[in-house]
Amino acid sequence: MTRVTYEQLASAPELASLALLETALDVAGVALAAAWPELNDYDMAREHPEPRAALDILHCASHLLASVNHYRLLLATAEARELDFPF
Repeated sequence: MTRVTYEQLASAPELASLALLETALDVAGVALAAAWPELNDYDMAREHPEPRAALDILHCASHLLASVNHYRLLLATAEARELDFPF
């Protein structure tokens, strides 16, 4: 998880909600692992519907985290945005 600085939030306020999302996904992963210890054995977890669904959630969470990281990378390499609010 990445700690967001004031400077980052000033130029990209959406990073606050993305930081919350990362934390929520991390907590969900830990909770699912605690609830379904059989997740450590992929083949065993795939045999039962509940741990299989937990694996599906973890898989989706992994893709979502990758998307968040990609977004952050694009922000880090982009030129500074101009704050041109329509209001």
